[in-house]
Amino acid sequence: MTLSRIRIPLWPLLAATLGGVAAGAEPDFYRDVFPFLKANCIACHNKTTAKAGLNMETPEWMIKGGDSGPGIVPGKSAESLIVEASLHEGDLEMPPEKNKSGAVKLTEAEIALLKTWIDQGAKASVQAERQVTWKPLAPGVDPIYSVAVTQDGRYAVCGRSNRLFLYDLATRQFVAEIADPSEKAGGAHRAMVQSLAFSPDGTRLASGSFREVKVWKLADGPPPAAPAPATAPVKVADEALLAKIAAAGKVSIVSQALSADGSQLVTGCADGSVRVWDVASAKAVAELRGSHRVSREMAEKEWSIARQTLEQAFQKAEIARIEAQNKALDELLKKANDAIVAMKKVLPDKQKAVKPAQDAKATGQKAVDEVLAKIKAAPEGKADAALEKQLKDAQEKLAPLTMAETSALAAVSATESNIRDAEVDVKRITDTKNQNAQALSAANAAIETAKKTQEQATAALASAKQTLAKPGAKPVAVALSADKQRAAAVFEDGRLTVWAVASGSAVEDVAGTAAPTATLLAGTDGVFSATGPDGKVTIAGVLPRWTLERTLGGEKDRAIFADRVNAVKFSPDGKLLATGGGELSRSGDVIVFEAATGKPVATWKDRHDDIVMSLDFSPDGKRLASGAADKIARVTEIATGEPVTLLEGHTHYVMGVTYRADGRVLATAGADGVVISWDMILGERKKKIEGWTKEVTSVQFIGATNQIVTSAGDNRLRIVSDEGSEVRSIAGLPDFMQAAASTPSGTTLIGGGEDSTLRVWNGADGKELAAFGMP
Repeated sequence: MTLSRIRIPLWPLLAATLGGVAAGAEPDFYRDVFPFLKANCIACHNKTTAKAGLNMETPEWMIKGGDSGPGIVPGKSAESLIVEASLHEGDLEMPPEKNKSGAVKLTEAEIALLKTWIDQGAKASVQAERQVTWKPLAPGVDPIYSVAVTQDGRYAVCGRSNRLFLYDLATRQFVAEIADPSEKAGGAHRAMVQSLAFSPDGTRLASGSFREVKVWKLADGPPPAAPAPATAPVKVADEALLAKIAAAGKVSIVSQALSADGSQLVTGCADGSVRVWDVASAKAVAELRGSHRVSREMAEKEWSIARQTLEQAFQKAEIARIEAQNKALDELLKKANDAIVAMKKVLPDKQKAVKPAQDAKATGQKAVDEVLAKIKAAPEGKADAALEKQLKDAQEKLAPLTMAETSALAAVSATESNIRDAEVDVKRITDTKNQNAQALSAANAAIETAKKTQEQATAALASAKQTLAKPGAKPVAVALSADKQRAAAVFEDGRLTVWAVASGSAVEDVAGTAAPTATLLAGTDGVFSATGPDGKVTIAGVLPRWTLERTLGGEKDRAIFADRVNAVKFSPDGKLLATGGGELSRSGDVIVFEAATGKPVATWKDRHDDIVMSLDFSPDGKRLASGAADKIARVTEIATGEPVTLLEGHTHYVMGVTYRADGRVLATAGADGVVISWDMILGERKKKIEGWTKEVTSVQFIGATNQIVTSAGDNRLRIVSDEGSEVRSIAGLPDFMQAAASTPSGTTLIGGGEDSTLRVWNGADGKELAAFGMP
């Protein structure tokens, strides 16, 4: 028996292939038919991509059909186009051979089941909720898909696999893993971390994953019932070492303590500074001044200076634009006025020409009328040859006279019309120039206001810097943390301040009681404990502790999110949390929650035709920009939920969106290797920025500047201006970069990607400051 003659019963094959449909039982659409349609047909015939106008996702859509008519006819499989196409008979072939979706021709068993379902009425059924079977994530596969930085620039967080890791950018250290104790396999989520965002005040962190968002809250103080931290006895330097360092550094030492291993010495100096020294070489490691309060105020002044620089640049560009427009308007106004003068000059002559033309025509008409009267008086009202000739001659003479009159009148009318049009142009141009004059006045006033604000901020910043350099309160006690990454001092005014040695920045202040002496101890947990003469204890340096506040979606509420939550973003006031996701190739959903309660306040299903990849609030918090896999960026008015702007320009996924600090420009990053800056006043493209060879995976405006930091699949972090110029490129990174972010000041950049390493760079020169692998 040859193979070609073997007959295989179809229903047993169906039972084996499709999970079994009992003999005589009706096939269920979602259980029995939908799986093979989804595998081989729906990639090209769905809500988003409906080739030939046909959507095959539901029985109702197939019955409705497409360009060629109904796809199926209930009860009549032999007349159904989908069946005909699946048989690859005639001109219809579905799916076609060598298609890009990897779809294959339906098997005989699948076609038989499809026919049976149609013949039995093509009935719809209820789609069972998709059950997710959780499997352990592959060990060693820990890409960083998202990063975030607190608004004060102190902390950074990244997601690796399903875990969250917190870092101190000031000390350049790993701080802790943020985990959910209820996750049996450990980590923060069951699935990969897709998105991260800190609230503006740094007290909340949102992390998005598969069908859920977790909101974490920064806890106050040490953990409940935490044991008292162990402290090492204070070690001090001998007189010889102190004399050597005092001489080398030309300082007067008033307090001092050695590090736990004795390799470094921290000194409080009479000029109010705190200095860290290398014991072996007696060379300074760091000079620490000021307080966290002063550092914060300086950062605010620097932000204000940058913001006012941005404002002045915008207003100057507006002035240049208006002046260029005025120049063009002046030319148009001159032409209009010249036209009026010229037309009015020739109008009298044209008007004078009307009367002679009218008289001539009247004379010619009179001659015609006289001949007609003679003809009327002739016998039987018939003209003889002579009269006919007279009439013809008269009419021939009248025709040019009539035309001359018409031309004369038309010339007058045209000249008068041209004058009126020119006068309308003059009024329109004059009105526009008046409006421009007001706009110029407003722009110049805005520049002056920005200059004054900037000058005040600059003066305040300079004063703060001068104050730092001047002698201040004396540090009566000093200490170094066990890892030598933080130094602390108690000042005679009672203030306890902690600095990060690596960056030299003050990271914490705690007020205390003024006293001439104090004892300062460094705990093994990094906590500094200061005791005054009155026995009152002040502590600082407690590591941040994050606890799970709530879960949005997840196992308890699966209906909220359709799939991965690819974007999370807090509003500028921290009151709202926006999330973006959807179902791949089907929908792009945006849901906005109250940050404090987790209550949904707005749900915009199908805001995009494909999954939402990125979100950003406008600086005033009134609008939300979203970028999606449908290659489009949209802007939505939050109060009304109405889309207000649609931005089309990318040819692939929109991976990132970011507002400039003044809200006048939005930048979008695409998987097409392009960044586009958009003028949000006009709602049109400002600049198409190129130069990447692969996907641009993230985009963020740096502080209050026009500079944008980007990450990309071409192993680079790249900074460009919204005008398109390149500021800096950090190239040659080991792997595909998925995410990047900047501190508001722009002094520190972070980025991560497929190699699982979180890197930290100096924003000023692009030099790498730290690289953190998986702890």
